[in-house]
Amino acid sequence: MAAPLVIGNVLVMPGEKKRGGIPIGGDMYHRQREVPIIVYRGAQEGPILWLNGATHGDEPEGPFSIFMTLEQLDPAKMRGTVVAVPVMNVQAYTAGLRGDPLDTFSHDMNRVYPGKAEGYPTERVAFAHWQAMKDHCDLQIAIHSGGEHSYLAHMIFASDNPASLELAAAMGPNWTLVFRSATGGGNPSSQIGALGKGGVTVELGGNCRTLTSDFHVIARDLSNGYLNVMRHYGMIEGAADYAPAWRMGYQIALLAPATGMFVGAPDLPFETQVETGTLIGQIYDLYGDVIAEVRAPRAGVIFGLRSRPSVLEGQWCCFFGVVEETVNTLIPGSDA
Repeated sequence: MAAPLVIGNVLVMPGEKKRGGIPIGGDMYHRQREVPIIVYRGAQEGPILWLNGATHGDEPEGPFSIFMTLEQLDPAKMRGTVVAVPVMNVQAYTAGLRGDPLDTFSHDMNRVYPGKAEGYPTERVAFAHWQAMKDHCDLQIAIHSGGEHSYLAHMIFASDNPASLELAAAMGPNWTLVFRSATGGGNPSSQIGALGKGGVTVELGGNCRTLTSDFHVIARDLSNGYLNVMRHYGMIEGAADYAPAWRMGYQIALLAPATGMFVGAPDLPFETQVETGTLIGQIYDLYGDVIAEVRAPRAGVIFGLRSRPSVLEGQWCCFFGVVEETVNTLIPGSDA
């Protein structure tokens, strides 16, 4: 008989789905706080996939796309396990901010992960999450977006190991930008990658696209990626789809050269190669004069753009990707 799988306070047997949480300490009334988790354990053994949403509290694409995904899963027909964490950073999500507003010392969970048992408040939550995940995880997808100030197009940051690059490729044909990132850094994907497992961070969306149909389109796009991953690893039935090739390189943050109102250039293409000097946006002063421009520093692709018009000198306006190579070998044993 199969042994129970215990994650946080959730005990789940094969073919079951259970809800619960990862305990993270008491509140002001001495009630136990939790990071909510939902565990779908397949009837057959297989990989354990974690879907981690809302590390940043102003990025709701993770929770919504996870909800969409779980609606389509039946643990009785699955192989392996999905551990869904719609909101990792509950305090930040409650406030609608990037980090917990009551924690100024470890505000950004995606920089201090895996935290410390006796650290600052956010570090303690990160530590509890890591302790629950590290021994019960083969694959991890951290879901991010541009939050309340920007829009990010399809981008994957994959820990620099074969397992993570394969996981990135398994997200499907919409995800052709895959940039390597170091292992062992201050975020969940990097920590999982340091264990030799598959860890990726996916970026798509922003609060500028959370109204009505836009929000559904973004969440469905993300959800389709997770389901494609599950097909690739044999967790659910069906054939996975892949991009014909993947573009790899590095990112440059283009910062505002002046303070004012940033307006992106009309018809600016995302995820499409642009040439050196392409106009990305202009900055106006409060009299309506253009006082600065942001242009492509070299040939590359735009995968993130500021959606909040007000900008201070030195704040970022654009995430710009420099493609160094195009490869078709991220899936082991395949050149497609």
